[in-house]
Amino acid sequence: MVTSRFLSGKGEMAGRFRDFDWVATPLGAPSTWPRALKTLVGLMLASRQPMFLAWGEQGTMLYNDAYCGLLQSKHPSAFGHPFREVWAEIWSEIEPLVLQVFDGESVHFDDITLYVERNGTMAEAHFAFSYTPVYDDTGTVTGLFCACNETTDQILAERAATDALQAAEEANIAKSQFLANMSHELRTPLSAIIGYAEMIIEEAEDGAAPADLARDVAKIESNARHLLSLINDVLDLSKVESGKMDIYAETFDVAEIVRDVAATAQRLVEKKNNRLELRLAGAVGTLHSDVTKLRQILLNLLSNAAKFTQDGTITLGVERRAEAMVFTVHDTGIGMTAEQLERLFQRFQQADASTTRKYGGTGLGLALTKAFSAMLGGEVSVTSEAGRGSTFTLTLPFAVPEPAPEEAELEAQVPVVPDVDPAKVVLVIDDDTAQRELMTRFLAREGFSTVTAADGATGLTLAKELRPRAILLDVMMPGIDGWTVLGRLKADPDLASIPVVMVTFVSERGLASSLGAADYVDKPVRWERFREVMDRFREDVGDVLVVDDDPDARERVRSSLERDGWTVVEAANGQEALDRVAAAPPRVILLDLTMPVMDGFSFLHALRSRPSDRDIPVIVLSARDLTAAERVRLESASHVMTKGEVSLKEVAANVRAVTDGPG
Repeated sequence: MVTSRFLSGKGEMAGRFRDFDWVATPLGAPSTWPRALKTLVGLMLASRQPMFLAWGEQGTMLYNDAYCGLLQSKHPSAFGHPFREVWAEIWSEIEPLVLQVFDGESVHFDDITLYVERNGTMAEAHFAFSYTPVYDDTGTVTGLFCACNETTDQILAERAATDALQAAEEANIAKSQFLANMSHELRTPLSAIIGYAEMIIEEAEDGAAPADLARDVAKIESNARHLLSLINDVLDLSKVESGKMDIYAETFDVAEIVRDVAATAQRLVEKKNNRLELRLAGAVGTLHSDVTKLRQILLNLLSNAAKFTQDGTITLGVERRAEAMVFTVHDTGIGMTAEQLERLFQRFQQADASTTRKYGGTGLGLALTKAFSAMLGGEVSVTSEAGRGSTFTLTLPFAVPEPAPEEAELEAQVPVVPDVDPAKVVLVIDDDTAQRELMTRFLAREGFSTVTAADGATGLTLAKELRPRAILLDVMMPGIDGWTVLGRLKADPDLASIPVVMVTFVSERGLASSLGAADYVDKPVRWERFREVMDRFREDVGDVLVVDDDPDARERVRSSLERDGWTVVEAANGQEALDRVAAAPPRVILLDLTMPVMDGFSFLHALRSRPSDRDIPVIVLSARDLTAAERVRLESASHVMTKGEVSLKEVAANVRAVTDGPG
């Protein structure tokens, strides 16, 4: 065994250096190594930063413990082997850099992207490194020294965050455009309804006969139906996005439904002097599907064709093939370019902004068509050419896929729970991998431990097992959505006290509050705002919890109590106080009564309804002039004191009276 002093360090690689048979290698016995090599090996073994040496003509790889993690499955076979063999898959990319070093130049990269083989797979990896030439006594470059770090996780997380932000910004722009379009679309029929109604009232007051009013009433009805269809589109989309849209499957005759749809669309088609043709390819038979959604899909496609066709032909065709039922809607209208086709099925968008100005519409019809098609187990596609019309093709299975049994929603993945202190852990429930990673990284930076779940069922299982300090919960998730998870958490007595923060794109702050959420954070997350929310759940443990919305009052009480040896935690309202108690129960609570969000009466009632917190002494300290009924509501308080009538010394004395003194 080699016992050279520069190899006397601790750690795995120091041991490997000592045990390796160097005599059989070009480097020879360590005692014969040049001073530069000994110095750099000693430096490597003492450093926590990943480092390696490629020494001599063979480029023999020597590295430290920190570099083992970067090598992953390449370790330990890389040790003592040529640099070019260890990283053979990227050698063509890094060889020019190595040659620069052996020409006497240093090479530095803050970020380089390489596709490397580790653990049996090729994957994108990012590195920051410096290559430095090492000289022998004659001034000749005899080795390459590298200090490096792998930045793959950071780069990919930043890229995911950028992509998510861009997607969110594009979605916000699309929704803004949609709202502008929808505002116009809703106002148009509504203005007509109001205008014709005013005319009818005036004409009726002038004695007009009912028959003379019929035409205006018909226009009111027509515009009201159009307005209803617009509202239904928005409501349908809302149901689809929240996962609340149900499928009602039944067996029906396809030809009968198609003829009925054609008859319904006939007047719409004729408005622009178009002709509707129906083509049934033989006996098409039956389908077992949702007939209402199929009707809506076909009507959406026919309406779309009629809107963009003038003096032309619209054809509705049906064909029963061996594997599926195929519906086609062909028109001879304006058609679309390849660029317009890319945006066609996106929600809140039409093929072109000018389309909205010229032809009207909300941009929801085809988005709903695509969503309904997927719900029925099928798909919708389109072929089109500018100036030559469009053909939409809907393909449906003969029977709609049966939904999973209700119980299947409750089956969670078996979670692997790390060894963490539940009092310090935050549970993140979100189906988006990138969002979970971003949350985990941010929380780790803020000092929190994190456990994640990719669906609601797993999240509920983890909540029961861990009893975490707080839960971050997304709304839009497959299976069990966030609202259902929140409801089940608050319905479980063992879990109801855990603070839940909704983190979502869905704008339902009122609903979140009514269901018991502690707070609400919009996506894309503004991290400064998120930090303020999470600061409420830090592990602040105190003898006394002071609950008052007046910061000056809290400060005065805190100063007085801390002089007497108490530790103090503050809360600005009842809801915040409940979160504080859930995180770390105090020995005594000083409670104001008049506060925003949740007042002192409500806080006291909520506190006493929790079995674990029922016996915490509560001293009421308020300037409120209490009625007899209010005093009855405060019977569970240990003392009721009036601000201005008692000194801070008396407050401290009462705190001492209900406890055994400062901890």
